[in-house]
Amino acid sequence: MVAKKKSRRKRRRGRRAGFWMLARVWLLSAALVVVLLLIIWEIAGSGGGVAFFERLFGTRDLAPRAAEVDRAVSAALIELGAHGVTSEKEERTRGRHHWPHWETKGRLPHDAGIYEGNLAITKAVRGAGGSVVQVIERGPDWRGLMSLEIHVGLGDFETHRILLSESADEPVARAPAADDRPKVAIVIDDFGYNRSAATHQLISLGVPITISVLPHTPYTAEIAEAAHRVGKEVLVHIPMEPRDYPKVNAGEGVLLTSHTHAEIRELARSAVAAVPHAVGANNHMGSAFTKDRARMRVVTETLRAEGLFFLDSMTTPESVGLSEASRAGVPTVRNRMFIDSSLDEHGTVDVESQLQALAAIARRRGSAVGIGHPRKDTISVLVRLLPRMEEQGIELVFVSELVE
Repeated sequence: MVAKKKSRRKRRRGRRAGFWMLARVWLLSAALVVVLLLIIWEIAGSGGGVAFFERLFGTRDLAPRAAEVDRAVSAALIELGAHGVTSEKEERTRGRHHWPHWETKGRLPHDAGIYEGNLAITKAVRGAGGSVVQVIERGPDWRGLMSLEIHVGLGDFETHRILLSESADEPVARAPAADDRPKVAIVIDDFGYNRSAATHQLISLGVPITISVLPHTPYTAEIAEAAHRVGKEVLVHIPMEPRDYPKVNAGEGVLLTSHTHAEIRELARSAVAAVPHAVGANNHMGSAFTKDRARMRVVTETLRAEGLFFLDSMTTPESVGLSEASRAGVPTVRNRMFIDSSLDEHGTVDVESQLQALAAIARRRGSAVGIGHPRKDTISVLVRLLPRMEEQGIELVFVSELVE
């Protein structure tokens, strides 16, 4: 009997010991899970979460997201008015991950310092889903000028090293005098493929708007004639090779970097001849072509022979269109922003806020050119807001009034 009691007590102690052992294992496992979740939360919150989750799930190609960041950086540099911009691209690999890296250099305009440069780049990069990893200020140098080095990335994958320096150049645009209203020129691109009621509503709007018409489209001549009849200014919208050509096609008669100088000259003349009443020209796409100095020289010399001015659409901050037009003696001006471009990686478009930003640039610089497209939403906002801009002290003008 005593032996049986001892055996029962031993079994109960064994069961209790097993229970507590199992409980300790479960508690330890739960604690480890909590710690792991906290670590993941901290990594995600600190900006390293992108790289962490990509390693976890095996994402390899970061190029599409890096390209979104690059487009945002380019747009910010264009809006800033940066000049002398150059960019070198290299492919990088780390483990399973591949991505492009850009080293971009440029000079800020006379009226913008490193604070404005840092602010504009940071805002654009964050809007595109990237992050500013490091900002280094240098200077002043012997001229009293500062420079800025900005490192941009996706998590801990650096995608950009941006070097911006303040400029000692004279200001390109003067500030408006007390009795001189800031001037805004609105250019609407890509006309020619349709003749919708909304398109004619925009052309007939009783404010100065410059209409840029693509050559060799079904309604090229009809749209140009209609715009001219109601007193609008007409440009020829010359198709030029984009960065992603041939994946992205700029249309019939596109000027390519692979063309000879004679072919470029002939295509440019053909484009001008196709658009009646054109007084100037601007590039359609062209983020690859407008970087090519020798070929842009052929275009600007052709425009000089045709008696046209050149509006650089600034589809890339590396464009040499302005400098080559000036070299050729062609009156020229640059686009300051696309008023209906996407604001972030989700494709958000806010024409009203971008018009307000364009007006702010004009107030600061004395004048500004903005480019839009004949989309229904864009046209609706312009019809509603352009008359109000004049009421708010902005003078709307044709783009020809701003060329120099």
